Amino acid sequence: MHKLKQINMLKLSKILFIIFSCATIISVLSIYYTHQFPMYKTQTTTLCTYQHMGTYNYVAKLKPNIIYGNKTTLVPGEGALYTAIVKQINLTFTYVFSCNPKPENTTISHQITIQVESPRRWTKKLSDAEAKEMFKLSSGLNFSIQVNCTKIRELVDSIDRETGTRSSTYSIHIKPEIHITANVAKQKINETFTPELTIAFKSEAEKGNYIDIQNLNQTKPGAITETHQIFLPKVQTQRTTSYVATAITAIALIISAFLYVRYKPPTPPEKIIEKLKAPYKELIAETTQKPPETETTIEVGTIEDLAKIAEILAKPIFHVSFNKTNLFYVLDTDIKYQFKIKV
Repeated sequence: MHKLKQINMLKLSKILFIIFSCATIISVLSIYYTHQFPMYKTQTTTLCTYQHMGTYNYVAKLKPNIIYGNKTTLVPGEGALYTAIVKQINLTFTYVFSCNPKPENTTISHQITIQVESPRRWTKKLSDAEAKEMFKLSSGLNFSIQVNCTKIRELVDSIDRETGTRSSTYSIHIKPEIHITANVAKQKINETFTPELTIAFKSEAEKGNYIDIQNLNQTKPGAITETHQIFLPKVQTQRTTSYVATAITAIALIISAFLYVRYKPPTPPEKIIEKLKAPYKELIAETTQKPPETETTIEVGTIEDLAKIAEILAKPIFHVSFNKTNLFYVLDTDIKYQFKIKV
């Protein structure tokens, strides 16, 4: 009855050991899985949106011409500006700053730079006085200029004579630099907007000599944002649950392993001896007789030591079992080398 109970407990503890081993592995994996998710998420709130907008417009005054008939002016989109028939270009610039919500304490400063350039040859930066004289540059944030094509060509020719170059193409770079500061949503806007415009006098075989003005409308959007770290209690709960589950299953695994070891029957003596003899089968000879008495008996610590002696002496190892004692010995005339083990 006791033996039957021991067998049942062994089976039960083995089943529990397998179940809790799987449960522990799953719990450990759950810890790894829950740690793939951050405890905090980043939330960005837009406090304000704003936009810089620079708009150029022009009216090109024409010389008498055939291609446009009686038309004396051209505005953007009405046709190509051929250098030979354009007398003057009147250009205006308008700057608008929009913001939501409305800003406070807005301050705007600006400066305008004009350069005349012959690409890959030379660049001439005009002083304020030269810009006002040559282009009739008006003061103010929203400005106007007059581009007299004859005067520009004369300036280019003069610089070409000085530099020994010949410019078939040249450009005028108008570069307003607008700096704005404003307070909005308890934050500060501090930015520079540079809507540069290029008036390019080009010469191409297919299109001829013409004036190219692009990027008349330029914008620069912006926003003020605020970033918050939001705690995720769900992730914390998942992690805590995985910790608790791992601890419980690990304890249960240890208990089931302890029960399995406790109720596991001991290894039969014959199996222990067979395992001990296995590496030395070729050296061991079985016998049923007790070893003879010899003048000298030497005890060795392990069967491995006895096997070494047997190989050196070229003698067999005899094995005999009696009274739960297994005796392994080697005879060498009046000397007996032996190893005992009780199981």
